[in-house]
Amino acid sequence: MGPPNTRRPPCALWFVAVVALLALPVAGVASPASSLQTVSVATPATPTRWSAVAGGLMQLVDPWGDADKALRLKRLAAEDRFDLPRRMQQHLLEALASRGRVAVPLTIQRPPELSPGPLARDRLPEKLLPGVLLDVSVEWFGVYRSGALEPYRPMVAVGFRVVGAGGMLEQSTRRILYNVPASLTRGGEVVVATGDCDWKSFDAVTLDRARLWGCMDAALEQVADRIGMQVPGP
Repeated sequence: MGPPNTRRPPCALWFVAVVALLALPVAGVASPASSLQTVSVATPATPTRWSAVAGGLMQLVDPWGDADKALRLKRLAAEDRFDLPRRMQQHLLEALASRGRVAVPLTIQRPPELSPGPLARDRLPEKLLPGVLLDVSVEWFGVYRSGALEPYRPMVAVGFRVVGAGGMLEQSTRRILYNVPASLTRGGEVVVATGDCDWKSFDAVTLDRARLWGCMDAALEQVADRIGMQVPGP
């Protein structure tokens, strides 16, 4: 009886060769996991003073508008538990996730500021984070009407920048300006308020508070979506 036949049939050799080729890495082609970018969304900075601005001469005297109305707006937000930094952060996470990013919240203590701005270098996370950090500042928040006969509409101005590992700046500060007075635009991207979120008077603003915060939240969502489009990808 002769030795056993150890030769593989041709079809088996082809199968082994195909499996080996599939196991080899392909230059220039990343796996789905490696093509995703992680973006840590820091707690946004927010303004101490909210705004209730009317166009015209009063805007030149006080760009924030009527201080009593602005305080009332902020007090109503506290009563109704409308959390500005949390809502802004949540919309940013959703905007980034919808574009295929791995978006994670990064909680940082940021009390309201008179002039909200980017995180100071010594307040950036000490440990290196995966991907990049999105640093957002809500500079203006409230309602605005362009003239005495025009309706009030939500107003939001947001600055944002992207920071990489070790605090290196990946993208310098940009601004999204939603229904902001022309005198305060300073070169940002202007978003015109649309839809039925308008009120003939400030008293009307406060009559239906559920609608008020729904409209303010919708404005934040639109701003977050514009930011999501501009955060650089991998």
